[in-house]
Amino acid sequence: MTWGHAQNLPFLRNLSLLAALLTLAEKADAAEQPKLLPDQSFIDTRYMPRHAGQDVPPTMLLGDLPVAEPLMPAKTSWPTEFFAQRRAVAAARNVALTGGLQGNGAVSTQAGLANMEVGDTTVWGGARHDHVKPYEDGAGQRVNYGYDRVNTQLAANWRPAPKSRLSGFVMRDAFNNHRIPNYGIDATRLDRYLASTVFEHAPQDSKVGRVEAGLVFDALSYDADNVTLRDRSSLGLKYNGLWTTTRGTLRGEFTTGAFRNTVTADFSLLKYNIDIDALYPAQGEAVHRMPDVQTQQAGLTFATATRLSPQDGLAAALRLDAIHSDPNDRSNLPAVSGGGASSFQVTPQQLWNSYYGNNNDSRPTNLNVSGRLLLSHDTEDKAGRLHADLRRAVRSPDAGERFYANSGPTALIQVGNPQLNPEAHHRFEVGARHDGDGFRGNFAPGNPTGSWRLAATLYADRIQDFITADRARGQAGILKSDGAVIYRNVEAYMAGTGLEGWWQVSESWGARARLSWTRGENLTDSRPLYQIPPLDGEMVIEHRRELAPDTVGSVGARLSFAATQNRVDASAGSGSGQDTAGRTAGWALFDLFAGAALGDRAAITAGIANVLDKHYHLHVNPLPQSPTTRPQWAPGRSAFVQATFSF
Repeated sequence: MTWGHAQNLPFLRNLSLLAALLTLAEKADAAEQPKLLPDQSFIDTRYMPRHAGQDVPPTMLLGDLPVAEPLMPAKTSWPTEFFAQRRAVAAARNVALTGGLQGNGAVSTQAGLANMEVGDTTVWGGARHDHVKPYEDGAGQRVNYGYDRVNTQLAANWRPAPKSRLSGFVMRDAFNNHRIPNYGIDATRLDRYLASTVFEHAPQDSKVGRVEAGLVFDALSYDADNVTLRDRSSLGLKYNGLWTTTRGTLRGEFTTGAFRNTVTADFSLLKYNIDIDALYPAQGEAVHRMPDVQTQQAGLTFATATRLSPQDGLAAALRLDAIHSDPNDRSNLPAVSGGGASSFQVTPQQLWNSYYGNNNDSRPTNLNVSGRLLLSHDTEDKAGRLHADLRRAVRSPDAGERFYANSGPTALIQVGNPQLNPEAHHRFEVGARHDGDGFRGNFAPGNPTGSWRLAATLYADRIQDFITADRARGQAGILKSDGAVIYRNVEAYMAGTGLEGWWQVSESWGARARLSWTRGENLTDSRPLYQIPPLDGEMVIEHRRELAPDTVGSVGARLSFAATQNRVDASAGSGSGQDTAGRTAGWALFDLFAGAALGDRAAITAGIANVLDKHYHLHVNPLPQSPTTRPQWAPGRSAFVQATFSF
């Protein structure tokens, strides 16, 4: 699938509510931030990501509006140190205003966040505008990437009693004219609306410690085509998508003896519809790509935690999910006519039957059982911790994996599989962390010189019925051999490790380093899993010093790198063809950044990314993730400056 971006209202009009809040907030103390979304359970399979991809842009929630990076999916992100001073300023007072500019691509950002408190009620409002133009990669070639984005948010909470709170949150995230150079189409419009309400209550003189009820509604509507923002090709297509998700949660926390328990009941109602119109040479509705799919889910989770000793802790959970899906438009025949129309004239049900022979069985129901066990051990001096985490997490296929129904020319055919089994992960993780010499965090108040922290994790994940995109070659359960994109279950494993260290070198110098590695294997087909990141890491060093009373300056540098990725699934003839770039070369980047903070009232950060102007791209493809996605070259040398003010 693809995603697009929405029509904008003028930015100043979107800020009208924020302007009123700015005036009121000057007279108020710092307000309590509302709860934007319900708590997530200790194990919650509704939020398990699928392998190698993300369908929609990441959500930018209220507190991140003044400090988040613009969406530039082909580049490495700035290190957390780059934002530290501005984030502290944005969180310190009632009003935060941010402006920023990137030289390569003329990326501009304006954002505002304000809060006020009146009696038992607090109100927050925020708005942000990002405008991104095409940029140059490290070889000096123009990359036709860009978009315009306006994000507006409003949140509030009310405390009717000291132990009770009602929170509400609404967001509109609107993109316009998003150029996607590494994909077959561009997105002219995307509107995302998010609304939530959360009620929390801690009963007094009761065995129930806390109750929470939450409801979240998420709607996404988009248009995309291959004609508006690019040169005319041999086949004109237009996508129209509408997704809605309603999620509800009811949670109760109570104590029995030494055990702290939580019972959570949740439900979801998901509706997905994507139609594709053939603009030429045929005309009319050509494909019900996602044929009005409706998925109902209900889950029940029991979790408990206790202390086995002063140093040892235990947490465990068991979850049951019931899921039913129904593609309502599975028998609808597209109303396309004209030249080449015959390749589109098939219903979704006929298309699924032709590849999987499922005898019209396209309304699957699954009952999934998941569980988790976490053991932790603290050293006697509390300077170190060990943990072991064992879990079984079962993910039902998403709507695309099950119900895609892309007919047409062979190069466009993408067929979901209604008969897919849920994907069951059996993952074991061990980890360790140790703090030396009283470490509290680099540059944290009172952090001793020479203190340090080292953390390491190692995991292995044996996956039963891994859901893989593949090419139709007459495999077991696949009736055709035409190279179309299909979905099937295979056996697989993934394993990885991560290592991170912090070191307060001196009162004014801090350093951090990170290294991560992942390996994936399709055991059924004896080939690597696609879109597995290579060995990568970064090293950051930062110097801070007082420039004047109440003024702190900083300078820093980062070396980031990724190794060559040789383990790929790149052949559409003998494999899945999902690693469209094939083997990818390693790279190393050098970045510089500097900043200054005037107390908690103002901070400015400037930097030069990719100082040596390296020509590189990430191995894992940026959004959108699809069989037609190609690598997108990252920006070359880029200068940044961002300032945040609070009052």
